[in-house]
Amino acid sequence: MRLRRLVRAALAAVCIMTATAVGLSAPAAAAPTDAAFDPATGALNVDRAAYLSRHDLVYNRPTTNALHGLTVGNGRTGAMAWQNNGLTMQVSGVDTSQQTAFGAGLLNLSTSPALESGYSTYQQRLSLYDGTLTTTYDANRTVTVMGVPNSEVMGVHVEDSRSGVSAVTLDLGLWDVSQLGNSGDVPDLNTWKTVSTYADSTGAGISRGQSDPQNFGYTLAATVEGAAYSARVVDGRNVRLSITPSRNYTIWFTASTSTSASRACMGTRRGS
Repeated sequence: MRLRRLVRAALAAVCIMTATAVGLSAPAAAAPTDAAFDPATGALNVDRAAYLSRHDLVYNRPTTNALHGLTVGNGRTGAMAWQNNGLTMQVSGVDTSQQTAFGAGLLNLSTSPALESGYSTYQQRLSLYDGTLTTTYDANRTVTVMGVPNSEVMGVHVEDSRSGVSAVTLDLGLWDVSQLGNSGDVPDLNTWKTVSTYADSTGAGISRGQSDPQNFGYTLAATVEGAAYSARVVDGRNVRLSITPSRNYTIWFTASTSTSASRACMGTRRGS
């Protein structure tokens, strides 16, 4: 018993000395800005831009593997982007077809000399807050992929201040669908094997699934704002825009689920 009393006394002394050393006092009052909930607005008081930017996805060297491509979209139309002779993207939409295997097609932006030639620093950043994908080569080339909210339209904004750029091309294309299997159990597979193309003063595009009994089908189309261009059909499943080199221009594209909406929205976007 005596030993227990001695132990208790020793522990009490330690506690007293510790409290004296750290200077125990009354709890500090919380700062008025500490609360995450703002009672005035009835919402969480969060700096979303600052928080989400800490989680941006960043590549400091080009990825040439499509499986590692970064994704960007606007909720209706989306794309996966990687580096292959410039910027390449596989484009699709939320309701272009009955299954994702019927992706809309490929978009490729290339220049001469190439975007990815003669640089010392590279960075590609997917901004989770802004919803943009920005690729920077040194300080003289920036390509930003962005989505137009509440629409099926997306954009590729190019800033290229290099001298000696002799050509810029935008290709829209589709892989060979002649041997497409009916893994999606669609009622009419032939309409998904049928591809049509167009090219005129408003832009260029490719379409398929236009007679789908379930009213799917789409047009993948593009036009250019800020630079002159010409459009042509390359073959039965590829079209091309030849863009006059410019320091600053925007390519607008869509994977539209309406037969005529792509030309309408492209014309509206180009004239805006």
